[in-house]
Amino acid sequence: MLTKRLEKLVSVIPCSDTLADVGCDHGYVGIEALKRGLANRVVFVDVSDECLAKARRNCPEGLLARASFVCQDGIGRIRTNTAAICGMGGLEIISILDNAEALPDALVLQPMRNVRDVRERLARSYDIVVDDKISDGKFYDVIAAVKCDGGCKLTEAELEFGRGNLAEPSADFRAYLENERTKLIGILERCNASEVSDRLNFVCKIMEEIRR
Repeated sequence: MLTKRLEKLVSVIPCSDTLADVGCDHGYVGIEALKRGLANRVVFVDVSDECLAKARRNCPEGLLARASFVCQDGIGRIRTNTAAICGMGGLEIISILDNAEALPDALVLQPMRNVRDVRERLARSYDIVVDDKISDGKFYDVIAAVKCDGGCKLTEAELEFGRGNLAEPSADFRAYLENERTKLIGILERCNASEVSDRLNFVCKIMEEIRR
């Protein structure tokens, strides 16, 4: 059974001829995409031979004919309709996109940090169609985007908190905001930093807006 985080990631993968599971680690995302018929072929990519071997072992025998395993850093020259890049830093995800020979038509991303930077990069050449906060032991951001001419325009709040979270606030997003508010108040009790105060005011403003 997939974790809540992995289930969410798989649920937003569009049907594709080819999916690249970049930084695949255990390979669960790509394997599930094959099982559900979301991709005809999956390229499992990782810088670690050990991780690729783990993904190969996890892949059912009957699906191996539709799977390939590539040891490299990022997308590189791989041509793929969709890329899932999950469980790594946002700046690393941006570097992978910037160094791809050809950008995929669709992306499924789960940055661990620097999420705002990822949104800013996507807005240059993609439309963000899913941007949800989920709670699964900790808070995660799941982003899905499709390539489009001119990219998309995001407000300051959408860059900071995610378009999907603001449009349809979930219980997980509300819990994230409350957790963020509590954390910021605790920091301000120890030191009075203007940037922390500004962040707290922004979070409280969003909390008030989504209550309406």
